[in-house]
Amino acid sequence: MKKYTLGFVFLITACVAMAQSLAVMQQEIPTKVPFAKPFAAQAVLSHPVGQTVQLVEDSTPADFALTHVALNALAPDRTQADLTVLPLTLEKSTFTVSFALQAQPQETVTLQTPITVTAVKLFKDQELKEIRSPKRPVDWVLWLCILLALIALICLLIWWLRRLKKDAALLEAQQDKRPPHVIALSQIDTLVDSGLWEKKQYKLFYITLTDILRTYLQKAFGLDVSADTSAELLRRIKTQAQFTSFVQGLREFLASGDLVKFAKAEPTENTRNQDITFLRNFIVQTAPKPQPQTPQSVEVKV
Repeated sequence: MKKYTLGFVFLITACVAMAQSLAVMQQEIPTKVPFAKPFAAQAVLSHPVGQTVQLVEDSTPADFALTHVALNALAPDRTQADLTVLPLTLEKSTFTVSFALQAQPQETVTLQTPITVTAVKLFKDQELKEIRSPKRPVDWVLWLCILLALIALICLLIWWLRRLKKDAALLEAQQDKRPPHVIALSQIDTLVDSGLWEKKQYKLFYITLTDILRTYLQKAFGLDVSADTSAELLRRIKTQAQFTSFVQGLREFLASGDLVKFAKAEPTENTRNQDITFLRNFIVQTAPKPQPQTPQSVEVKV
């Protein structure tokens, strides 16, 4: 009888000791999860009454990462652990995590479950999002664009230089190389035949007529009177000995043109003819005489 009594006491003591230790009563951990997609794991732990359970740091393997841990007391001797786990490897691996009593850190209990991690279907999983940075364009494309722009700029510069050269050659070809008095007399004839007088465009007619005089003085004698008033032009003429006999006639010619250009006077046909005749005579009589050519001496060898 005594023997049975001791065995019963020993059994009761063992049960009480087991009830006072940390243990896993229940766990729910999936055995197959997709790669890089968080999953939930849950466990119910028993422990001595009034004790607090804590997670053992760095108890999770490198193939998994804990993103969330919640320890909630269900009873004085029970605690529920809710975990959110992120798988970081493919194929089969073992997930482990350990817990300990806060009062007795050396006493731990470990959850251990084999888990198969499957590959993610990239184009069918609607929850998958692109996390890579935007792709930068290849550098050679930029350099190619710069090279093409430089080539286009060089071609444009060459075309512009050729155009300037062509325009200069054309302008030189169009320049009238006749003597100044011949050009001026030709311009008078062109003005008379232009029809300006018949259209009663008297102002434009006299502007052109006086411009012929100014151009002739510049080309034949180097007198730049293009910006001179009539009074200033007369003062220049008085300083030139070859124009002494024409000063009075030039005064009347310029005054006649100023009346039409600035006073809007309507000249008579007789006035027009007198002005044209004076300008013709002035150009013919003042035209520079061609320089006589000096005969070249011929050396005769005896």
